[in-house]
Amino acid sequence: MHVLVTPMRLRGIALDAKARRRYPHIRGNVIVNAAISQELGRATNIARVEVGMPLDPDPLPPLLDARLAGMAVTGFVLSGIEYIDGCAYAQAWWCRL
Repeated sequence: MHVLVTPMRLRGIALDAKARRRYPHIRGNVIVNAAISQELGRATNIARVEVGMPLDPDPLPPLLDARLAGMAVTGFVLSGIEYIDGCAYAQAWWCRL
């Protein structure tokens, strides 16, 4: 699904509403698949944002244990865990049309 994606946290710390609005959004295709996660060592839902060509790097780290946290007419929020430099952080993506 092509949407605008804005991360709602920075290394696990929640961004306030003003900081979220200033954060540059990412226009891309959000894909959620069940797969084996090397970091978690088990099957989980993994959300990714794809932009451009298939071999281009993803602009955001994958969201592990992804789940739908909320949904409205204009968008939805996916929440989960992201790994950056070997550390796990809570993360949520605000996805809107």
